[in-house]
Amino acid sequence: MRNKMNKEQWLNQTVMFDEWGRPPSLADVPLSYGSRAKMFELREYGNDDIKMKYKQYLKEYKGNKKCR
Repeated sequence: MRNKMNKEQWLNQTVMFDEWGRPPSLADVPLSYGSRAKMFELREYGNDDIKMKYKQYLKEYKGNKKCR
């Protein structure tokens, strides 16, 4: 079972994204690995957007924890 990450850990988690910060898809664009913070920077997300995404992560984490 994975542990809940605090916001700093969540932002520093390594994720895969394309050159515009989008998640991998079937489009033929180069992909790279970087922190979630870098991905949000490429998408030009503000603090409010990031807070909303972190709250969504917490909600999903709680939902997945109940299913086990």
